[in-house]
Amino acid sequence: MARTLAAYRNFFWAGLRKRGQTGGLVPSQRFLIAKMIGPVPASYRGQIVELGAGSGAITLRLAARCPRARILACEINPTLARDGQDLLTRAGHNGRVEVVTASAEHLLSEMRCGGREKPDFVLSGIPLGNLSGEKTRALLDAISQTLAEGGMYIQFQHSLLDRKKIKARFPNTRTVPVFLNFPPAVVYYAQR
Repeated sequence: MARTLAAYRNFFWAGLRKRGQTGGLVPSQRFLIAKMIGPVPASYRGQIVELGAGSGAITLRLAARCPRARILACEINPTLARDGQDLLTRAGHNGRVEVVTASAEHLLSEMRCGGREKPDFVLSGIPLGNLSGEKTRALLDAISQTLAEGGMYIQFQHSLLDRKKIKARFPNTRTVPVFLNFPPAVVYYAQR
């Protein structure tokens, strides 16, 4: 499903204006998306959470790959969240994909307190390097507490700067570089 020019423009401006919230200037490209959603089985029927969903590039492919899964996509920027919801609606995924405009910490706290099903997969595009050390630790703690036992946290970054912080919360972590993305990225696969 094609993205609108307005959605690309909105993402670009969000990347320039809100570097602490938006990790890039363009949405993730297909090679990075493939690495992000690759570990999730196409037959998966449970809950998946995506943090920092942006305008829905990964969410859209994840919904197409896993037609039986329930996806909760969280984006703090209301404009990008609306663009993501529009993209998913046009693609016909609006029934089982919920887009929430909230901070990741707030959403994860609500999930734990609200009795929601623990996700087996948490995918994140949140730019950890743009957050304070305290916020990064709090977010990683919240992800660890929310993720189901044996679940997988999948995070992409554009550097290895937060590798130690991720490994401190998730000792069983491996990284894979994705050079065919702008900018190049690293995907962290962290098992709980």
